[in-house]
Amino acid sequence: MKKILISACVLLTAFLLTTCNRDVNNLTGDYSYKLSGEVIITDDDGDETHHFIHRNGQMNVLKDKSRKSGLVITMNEMNGGCYTLLAEVQGDTIVLQPHQFTTTLLSTEGIPSIGQEGSHTMVYQISAAGSGRPNDQMLILREHWTGNQSSDASVRLHAPEITILAEKN
Repeated sequence: MKKILISACVLLTAFLLTTCNRDVNNLTGDYSYKLSGEVIITDDDGDETHHFIHRNGQMNVLKDKSRKSGLVITMNEMNGGCYTLLAEVQGDTIVLQPHQFTTTLLSTEGIPSIGQEGSHTMVYQISAAGSGRPNDQMLILREHWTGNQSSDASVRLHAPEITILAEKN
């Protein structure tokens, strides 16, 4: 009887471990993503500018072999930007680890805009983190961003909610 109980416990443990790994493996693959949200830029005078960003590209989700429930996510923007971040699967939640990247916004006279004549590119160093959930063949992720303009640290960027919708290819 004792052997049967021990065998059942071993089988149950093996099943639970396999299920956990299977969840991570189900998330891996190639995705097409859309990213959007409101970015707020503030200068030393307290002037705020609101800018809506919309980006898309290819997302690759790989299993992080060094961590049991870890993921490596690469994001390749259609316009050329790319970055990599680490994530952890905790139950049915994907926790995006804090990460840094560089992004650009077009600006005219200090106000970000899209493709206006006389515009120039402003570069920002961003720190981001967030979480999300898988939903069928999609990942729904939300990040929050903070950062500064590369050439003028007094110009700050804040985005309370950036939404990333990624559909498995």
